[in-house]
Amino acid sequence: GLLGCLRAVEIEVQDKASPSPCLKTCAGTSNPNTWTRYNTKDAFQWVDMRFCGFVKKPYVMTSLHAPTRHWTLVGTSNIYEISKEFFRVFLTDSAMGSSYDECMGKCHIQFMALG
Repeated sequence: GLLGCLRAVEIEVQDKASPSPCLKTCAGTSNPNTWTRYNTKDAFQWVDMRFCGFVKKPYVMTSLHAPTRHWTLVGTSNIYEISKEFFRVFLTDSAMGSSYDECMGKCHIQFMALG
């Protein structure tokens, strides 16, 4: 993953336990072998951001890398249960296939987080 820090100008830190006024940026890629079947059509994946070292829940943007049929997979930008360490993404296949079968071992989530 990639780590960075954007210095914010004119920011007021209200939580004294927070580090200096800094917006940390972090980018990473999920493991394509960690998809879980949710039902016959849908799958989900927990994405690990612990290496980022966020102290609070960040803002996260995602994209999906898939070798084929990625245009039929829906849900990449719908982030569930986000915390400072993990988030979860659910996928469904709009073409009546199984997102689990399409993605297990082949698809990964790329993310950029800011917090």
